[in-house]
Amino acid sequence: MAPRRRRGANGDGSNNDEHSDTDNAPKNRPPNTAFRQQRMKAWQCVLTPKLIVTIFSILAAIYLGFGAYLTYLAHTIRDLRLDYTDCVRDAPNDKFGPVPSENIQAHFSNSANSTLNPLSAMWQVTQREIQYGNYTANRSVCLVQVNIPEDLEPTVSFYYYLENFYQNHRRYVQSFNAKQLLGDAVDGSVINGSNCDPLAYDPAGSGKVIYPCGTVANSMFNDTFSNPVLLNVPGSSNETRTYEMANNTGITWPGIKDLYGKTKYSLDKIVPPPNWRERFRYGYTDQNPPPDLAEWEAFQNWMMLAAAPNFYKLYQKNDSGTMLAGTYQIDIVSNFDTTVYNGRKAFVITTVSPMGARNIWPGIIFLIVGGICLILDIYFVLSFFLWKPRKLGDPSYLSWNQPTPAAAAQTHAAGLS
Repeated sequence: MAPRRRRGANGDGSNNDEHSDTDNAPKNRPPNTAFRQQRMKAWQCVLTPKLIVTIFSILAAIYLGFGAYLTYLAHTIRDLRLDYTDCVRDAPNDKFGPVPSENIQAHFSNSANSTLNPLSAMWQVTQREIQYGNYTANRSVCLVQVNIPEDLEPTVSFYYYLENFYQNHRRYVQSFNAKQLLGDAVDGSVINGSNCDPLAYDPAGSGKVIYPCGTVANSMFNDTFSNPVLLNVPGSSNETRTYEMANNTGITWPGIKDLYGKTKYSLDKIVPPPNWRERFRYGYTDQNPPPDLAEWEAFQNWMMLAAAPNFYKLYQKNDSGTMLAGTYQIDIVSNFDTTVYNGRKAFVITTVSPMGARNIWPGIIFLIVGGICLILDIYFVLSFFLWKPRKLGDPSYLSWNQPTPAAAAQTHAAGLS
């Protein structure tokens, strides 16, 4: 078999680029250009000692500067967190008693009002009739009085905090039906094909669909908080003033509402989730209809699942008014039982910075990385310029210029003799 001649080569095997663009050239031959023939000029970074020192100096300055800025922002935030998990069990029911100090965490400036100790709070539990649609129910209400030692400039946010609640469990994350949340009156075949089971149909056996179905909606946090009430208005006696929050509006990310809609189900086809029965004791009725999920921002926040078992979710906020220093009372209707899964719950009053709520860890991480870059930078300066550095580009260090093992052994033996 005769050897195959390389395409584009002359009979003697040499290339002929001069005729690459002529009509006689093969049709599928790439044009003779720098790009198509891979002859483009390229730049190669040569990591000289000066360049390495410069790079690490710049990285150290960036990381240390940004870390210091993040740490400063975190320390400008004022916040107070109070754990009220045991309020119904431990708080007195006839008068206010002290909240255990380990239940309170606070961060305020050293120049704050010293007479208003943020680590000192009072609580009391009482029973009240709470209105739910067309009926009332007796509920345990926890009254908490907290001290805010300095004025808090807006935005002032109010969060609830849950501990040891795993919203990131695989089956829990999948337990909802997106079409149902959009408002579609999906039938049984769609529900059966979803991940809502075992909370897809009425546990009582009526055959009605649970709306909204799934464990995520069923486990929604349902404690309610009143607006903070200032008990000692400056310049007045026995006057109270309510610090108005946004009543659960404006607390979700833009675009989240597009995932939800008002249901098209008829009321005789659906029942509330089992954990919602206290709010909808007689099911969904004309007087107590199912909630409009497109407008229920607290539900939308709950459906944005947390990645960690300890998490905060925004409950309400005030974007315009200053929260004056003083003692505030917050009434909490305690419905969400965290003791069944060894969890804890708390509320948080906090200001925010351009980076959000208080979190010192991003700043610390940047400072650590910047510190590592600075240490390496100092090491390279010492090793390249002070500790007898070798000549840059010395060919004697190339592998083919190194002595063979036999020659090295012979040299060593000669030295010993």
